[in-house]
Amino acid sequence: MNSRKPTGWLWAFVCAASVGTVVAWGVPGLKRGDVDPVSAAIGLMGLGGAGWSLWMSWRGLRHQESDAVAMAARLAQAVLRAETDARTQLLGGDGTTIDVRFDFRPASARNAAGAAVEGRLSEVVDYYRQLRPGRLVITGAPGAGKTVLALELLLALLEERRPEDPVPVRLPLASWDLLSASHLVTGPSTGAGQDPGAAVQVVRAWVCRHLVDTYQGISPTGAAALMDAGLILPVLDGLDEMDAEDTPGYGSRARQALDVLNAFQRGRAKANLVLTCRSGQYQALEALEVWAQDSARVEIGRISPAQARLFIQQRVGSPARWQGVLDTLDRAPSSPLARALSTPWLLTVAVTVYEQRDLAGAYLHSPRDLIHPELGSDQAVRDHLLKLFLLDATARHRAPRSDPYTSDQVRAWLGVLAAYLNTNAATGRTVAGRVLSGTDLVLHELWPVAGSRRPRVVHLALLAGVFLGGAALGMWGFGIELSGGAVLTMTVAHSALALTYVYAWPVPSRFDLGRLRTPQGRRTAAFRLADTLMPTLTWWFPGWRAEGTLRVVDPRALVRINLTSGLVVGLGAGLVFVLGATEVAAGNAPTMVGIVYGIMLAPAAGIVGSAGMRYIALLLCTRFGPRALPWRLGRFLKWATNAGLLRGAGIAHQFRHRELQDWLADPANRT
Repeated sequence: MNSRKPTGWLWAFVCAASVGTVVAWGVPGLKRGDVDPVSAAIGLMGLGGAGWSLWMSWRGLRHQESDAVAMAARLAQAVLRAETDARTQLLGGDGTTIDVRFDFRPASARNAAGAAVEGRLSEVVDYYRQLRPGRLVITGAPGAGKTVLALELLLALLEERRPEDPVPVRLPLASWDLLSASHLVTGPSTGAGQDPGAAVQVVRAWVCRHLVDTYQGISPTGAAALMDAGLILPVLDGLDEMDAEDTPGYGSRARQALDVLNAFQRGRAKANLVLTCRSGQYQALEALEVWAQDSARVEIGRISPAQARLFIQQRVGSPARWQGVLDTLDRAPSSPLARALSTPWLLTVAVTVYEQRDLAGAYLHSPRDLIHPELGSDQAVRDHLLKLFLLDATARHRAPRSDPYTSDQVRAWLGVLAAYLNTNAATGRTVAGRVLSGTDLVLHELWPVAGSRRPRVVHLALLAGVFLGGAALGMWGFGIELSGGAVLTMTVAHSALALTYVYAWPVPSRFDLGRLRTPQGRRTAAFRLADTLMPTLTWWFPGWRAEGTLRVVDPRALVRINLTSGLVVGLGAGLVFVLGATEVAAGNAPTMVGIVYGIMLAPAAGIVGSAGMRYIALLLCTRFGPRALPWRLGRFLKWATNAGLLRGAGIAHQFRHRELQDWLADPANRT
């Protein structure tokens, strides 16, 4: 293999020399004295040297990508930073956790070995390390703390991680498109005959796509190297969020996912993974004789009144203010208040709300309100706490560089997004071949909030405006008068091109101009630009991308980069055509027409399939009416995350808790 590389470069040099000779001596009308042989030779030698430098740079970067252990170490640091922030958001800005207990719930067969009868949150990493294989299913009631327990395990594994250990990466199962995966793994009709090889490829492709989309600086090649080396531990969050039904049937997406995961192996053993699901949905799947095989399922128990009392005493500044609540927990452990505070989620909300103070240090609310006779049911206590939680979060966190959002605005905007997600979850609808998520708010993928057609029509109208404006400017600048037929022909051609992209699902580019400040960033940008302009490089160097420091992609920056890079590329191409026009004779009408068409097409071509342009179309479609959203939607989502109403999940935002999403989706709770 190595002996072929010098031969290949020799043949490349011979071909370049031959092409140079043909150009120098064989082009009609080119005189012999017009070419300096010495300069031509020097130019060819420079071309060869540049090619060699390109090859060596590419080999070095590919070697960097192939060093999976070093890449895993960088990924571990990025995941640790991101998930530490997520944990803080889930716990309401305080590091105090409730040491919840969980019990082993064995399946009828094929359980993981080493599972203890019970465990606690503080010991979850030791519990997991005893499992053979390392497959853990975390279940519990809504609000029981499944995600928090999974995060505690993930962070503990990262803190104790050795270089050869896999990196736990949390992935939302609701985003997994299983339209074709089940057919690949189990066949078209039954669940028999599972193909482990196909399952590995399905999971591998999904995890790799998540890594590339979520972490800035990781390439498809690098992600594939991590998966192939067994250095990724999937932490799959929300099996219950894949379907709208509380009792998923045999045709559900959750059952399809379990089929794929049951066939997912590494070598001869089942691949390690962590899975979370609500108890009710998981038990419904078990009734269909479908479960995560060779795993240990644990179920988180409810918080006892004694645990709730201890948590309140640890978190509050003055336990005496809470004495009435504490007495109620002791005297009436089955009261609506005790039942409502038996989940970590609502207990955390209660402490967060009633510990808020004003600028003078006075408490805003009294915990005695929780024992008011009007709160006579679990739902009444929940509604009371969520309403106060929303009001206080809005009052405590002001929007940057603007007037503060009002509570009515926040409730209305979040209600639109919550209703959109709940509709997706209930219907399982697809747009442009994509299954719309019922939990994830990804900025550049939110355009179906305004409907599947309106944003596309507005997108097309924006492109038409760019096209016609460029045409008018180009013809005015060159003094060209085109016939109606020529204008119609070019308009139809451009519209056909635009429609091809407008009705597809736009995917944002990653051509980040800010990275040009570093030598590595400039080299990466140059090769990405070359890859864009010369598609043949994609065939020669598939998946090539420079590696750097890994960090979670900012969804807002992703939209800005997409728009900026598209405009720069388009305007740059237009400038090239303008410069070329100065060399063309004034009477050469066909050539001038082509140049003008290039000028007006170039800017539109740069943003025609842009996810950023589709995002602008969404904002224009949601200015007024029942689906109104803020003009600076990305900044609002960031603010809501900082305020604790949403939480970060890679490039997506999610509601702090599904119960909050469901509550806001109800129109009665938006006013």
